Amino acid sequence: MGDHGTTRMNNRRTPASLALLALLSIAAALPAQKLEKWQKDPFTKNDKKKMAAAGYLNYGPFRFGNLAADPVSSADIQKSLPFTDIIWIETAHFRIGTQLPSWKVPTAAPIRKKIRAELTELKKRLPSIKPKTRTLTPWLRAHLTAYRLELLHAETQELFGVTDEQFPAGPNHVIPGKDKVYMGYGPHMGMRDKFLVLVIEKSGAYRQYMEKYLGRPTYHPQRWHFVESSSLLYTCATESNEFPLKHDTALHCALAFNVSQNLLDGFRYYSYNLPVWIREGFSHWNSRRVSGDWPSFDQNEGSVADMKSISKWKPYAKSLIGKTKKYASFPEAAKWRDFGDITFNDHVMIFSRMDFLISMGPEKWQTFLFTVKGRVDENWNIDQKDLVGATREALKKAYNLTFLNFDDKWRAWVKKTYPSR
Repeated sequence: MGDHGTTRMNNRRTPASLALLALLSIAAALPAQKLEKWQKDPFTKNDKKKMAAAGYLNYGPFRFGNLAADPVSSADIQKSLPFTDIIWIETAHFRIGTQLPSWKVPTAAPIRKKIRAELTELKKRLPSIKPKTRTLTPWLRAHLTAYRLELLHAETQELFGVTDEQFPAGPNHVIPGKDKVYMGYGPHMGMRDKFLVLVIEKSGAYRQYMEKYLGRPTYHPQRWHFVESSSLLYTCATESNEFPLKHDTALHCALAFNVSQNLLDGFRYYSYNLPVWIREGFSHWNSRRVSGDWPSFDQNEGSVADMKSISKWKPYAKSLIGKTKKYASFPEAAKWRDFGDITFNDHVMIFSRMDFLISMGPEKWQTFLFTVKGRVDENWNIDQKDLVGATREALKKAYNLTFLNFDDKWRAWVKKTYPSR
């Protein structure tokens, strides 16, 4: 197993479709299991055809990472947390476990409108859903989580310019050649196994999971690389006051931040870490598409993230543009190797720089991405020798930018594009 980063959240109080191609024959072949009351889905009634129509392969048990070299299943996790009723869902690209309490939809118009829009989309797959419901039940929150993750996956693939069919079925299908493009070692964005997400309400149960299966007795949210099964996990508890995720939109933002980074890290196989500014900037960009009120910040052990309660980052970035001593220049940011190097102002500005790059269209972004991520030599051995140099090459190739003129072009774009308040 490998440590893959921790995240910290700052609480400010104030649709591509799901994959619908789950094979009915696969679902029908799943062994029957005795269900507890909390395992019975009120929306599909655990009917295989209804599940497949919703884009679900099954409700477990299924593989969920490793303990050392030994495979771990969702049933193993459930057995080790006997008083934690986890709802398990496998979709085309994710294996998901959620144990979330019911949550009352607030009367605030923006949140209510957001959730109604999501439930309206979900109703197309799960007809018994009522978009105007005032309470998100545990099963409804599980369905929303699956919907949001598959939507994020679809949007990420569209931005990256790839489809499932472009990735190899497994390592045996990876054959180097001058006329071929290296795409990793498996069908899941280049990883061999699916992306994993586990959300638990209670901090105590979460810590039990962390200690038993990751060897980390901590309450912190965690991204993790299971090397043996080649899968990337994001897991968190929602009860913590230090990492407040009780609000449904706060949890949605945390998923967008962390799972998008896992998708980026897993793209063309997770064999090295991209420069910090790219990973963190991409995560912020995805989180802030959901809401600006619940930002996440990566941190390392021993370095506490620098956070402030400022939700409108675009006006704030614009206000900082001329104050160059208050944030790192791009040549400095490009060389960061540690999340601890990033101040709050730097978080805002690397988000803005990522926003700038992506604003110039997917074609340029894809050229940039393929130049920095999944680098291999002529024999397809991993090449991570000079990632700062690779960034310099990628910016020139995709955007005709250099380390020296990047900030000038970006600042001009911010002044022209961002609101003042």
